[in-house]
Amino acid sequence: MIIDIHTHMFPLKIAASALRSMQQNSHIALFSDGTETGLAENMKRAGVDLAVVQPVATNPEKVSRINDAAIMVNEHFRGNGILSFGGIHPACSYWEAELERIREAGIVGIKLHPAYDHVDIDDPRSIAILRKCRDLDLIVLLHSGKDVGIPGATEAVPSRIRNALDKVGQMKLIAAHMGGWKCWQEGRNLLPETGIFIDTAFALGRMEPAPDQYKWDEDDLCLLNEDEFCELLYAYGTDHVLFGTDSPWADSEKEIRKIKQLPLSRSEIDGILGGNSKKLLNTVGI
Repeated sequence: MIIDIHTHMFPLKIAASALRSMQQNSHIALFSDGTETGLAENMKRAGVDLAVVQPVATNPEKVSRINDAAIMVNEHFRGNGILSFGGIHPACSYWEAELERIREAGIVGIKLHPAYDHVDIDDPRSIAILRKCRDLDLIVLLHSGKDVGIPGATEAVPSRIRNALDKVGQMKLIAAHMGGWKCWQEGRNLLPETGIFIDTAFALGRMEPAPDQYKWDEDDLCLLNEDEFCELLYAYGTDHVLFGTDSPWADSEKEIRKIKQLPLSRSEIDGILGGNSKKLLNTVGI
């Protein structure tokens, strides 16, 4: 079973404009149209059994609508294999009631993205959300590290993640992008002993530049090589590593192939590609 724990999709009426804007900011190639149909087509082509959508609440006013949409997506996931987490913004005035609402509706996790929220992960508002998620047994997938599309924005760097976890205690948290995008060594030094999970999204190999006029420095396109990636796998524990693509920002077939080519055992590869996510999702009722 292959589970992609980290994907994105957008309503049909805004998908084209949203992706166009993000591609202009990041100068990174897209591999689908960002719609539910596009995600489903990618899943079928790559042999992905379950894709988990991670919605980002870019401002407090969008929170309830985002979660209404997630509830609707989840009404059909047994048929199409697409499951949605919820979204919360730390400046949302009704965040506590909203977390309770989405848990009652069967949503099993939320996405936090400090770069879009403009609120640090160890800010008291974020700490309160993390504690509530812990108490509700909600998974939190956290954008970790820098963001290629928002240079200079608020970053959930590993030191801030560790500070937050020291205040919150043990919880079901996934630090996306192998524990901190472009902050990998700091993450390796600070985070494995916390027992969190990490995902593989947008971390192995090389980014694909968009077909625009932006001139990339080749070194900036490079992510982790296989040796560096495996060092992180073993630092966190291969049973705490979850496959993710950040679709539509990566090609699912190519990302699966990268994992299968790593010098790991069959059981380790199977765990990363789906077994570990299945165990985690089973703990919250999926």
